Amino acid sequence: MDGSWMREEPVTRAGTTAEEAGATAVPRRTGLDPVKMLFVAFGSFGVMFGVWQVVLADLRRALDVSEGPLGLAITVSVIASFPAMLAAGRVADRLGVRVLIAGGALSMACVFLAVTQIGSYGALVMTILVFLTSSGIYDVGINASAVTEERRTGRPIMSLFHAAFSAGGATGAILAGVGIAAGVPFRSLYVVVACLLAAVAALFWVAGERGRPRPASDAPAGRGSLLRNPMVVTLAIIVSLAFLGEGAMETWSSIYLRDFLGFSAVVGASGVAVFHLAMATGRATTSLIVRRLGRARTLTVAGALAAVGNVVALGTERAPLILAGFILVGVALSSVAPVALSLGGDLLPERTGQVSAMLMTIGYAGFSIGPSVIGATAELASLRLALTIVTLVGLAIIWLSTRVRENAMGEQRTTEDRAVPAA
Repeated sequence: MDGSWMREEPVTRAGTTAEEAGATAVPRRTGLDPVKMLFVAFGSFGVMFGVWQVVLADLRRALDVSEGPLGLAITVSVIASFPAMLAAGRVADRLGVRVLIAGGALSMACVFLAVTQIGSYGALVMTILVFLTSSGIYDVGINASAVTEERRTGRPIMSLFHAAFSAGGATGAILAGVGIAAGVPFRSLYVVVACLLAAVAALFWVAGERGRPRPASDAPAGRGSLLRNPMVVTLAIIVSLAFLGEGAMETWSSIYLRDFLGFSAVVGASGVAVFHLAMATGRATTSLIVRRLGRARTLTVAGALAAVGNVVALGTERAPLILAGFILVGVALSSVAPVALSLGGDLLPERTGQVSAMLMTIGYAGFSIGPSVIGATAELASLRLALTIVTLVGLAIIWLSTRVRENAMGEQRTTEDRAVPAA
């Protein structure tokens, strides 16, 4: 990226200049802190998803669409968004994340405005397809930029960005629920979120001049070389497992408490609430753990805690212990994706966008198939047995983390970070 319009070229503790960070650095002008901009981007993304998840039930009822066709539309749309996410990684590395973040946010804003007008299942399918493709592109953009900023500052802040997403999701869900309860038309909430997303798009579009595109001859090799990199593949599988566990807990924890164990709706809702709260809390504290243990060991500990927490939750019928187990699972899984993305960014700094896209795309695959795998297993056996898959996820993360080795840059940064006070 052209640094001529920056005040200076910051140098990381690993010796990486802003120029070397590549096109995935957030464009900056004097007075605009790229880290704060990314917190806004992640937090707004969380708010958007929190509102979407709550209000989707109202939209489904308004269109008279049952759970089966709705689930099919979401699954197909997630799969269809994969090529766009992979292509987004190359765009980030060549043209910069400014295009992805601003374009993705603006596209999602348009989708939310379109939702206020749709009146058929076919229109809903097309809307969900465009929405998930846009959100996937935006997701790649903010994560690629987060990896670059973490490397530029030399501090393990990736998990804090993801904590902002989780906090935003909880905030969006609560506000949407309060709004619906107060009688606010649900379609009006889509308009509010559209305005928020449009503001984010404007912020990143005017944040700085367009970076100098990388010539095609200088573009890194294609995705095939990434798939031949065993460490990238290992990290991608770890992210996929973490997302599989997250999706399983978000989808089935309430059903397990209410329908399988017979608890009240309040207790059932508490399962989902405490899991999201645990995710936000875990991500906010992951950087402190990374400072002490390093990233590879943090993954090992996370896998162990997820496995233990799930065993506790499934091994009792006492609500407090079950919720305590869910909290432990949430805290554990919350750190896995941010740490894996941080490791992936250090593997190939000049291809941060493509690596982030690869990890997030394969991760989304795990998130999309997790709930359906557990549902099918529950049909054949029981939901309690099906949820033991989350325990297997934790054990698999432990095994895979032993194969992860910190690269030289990561080891140097971790050592130096231990001497740096937390922000």
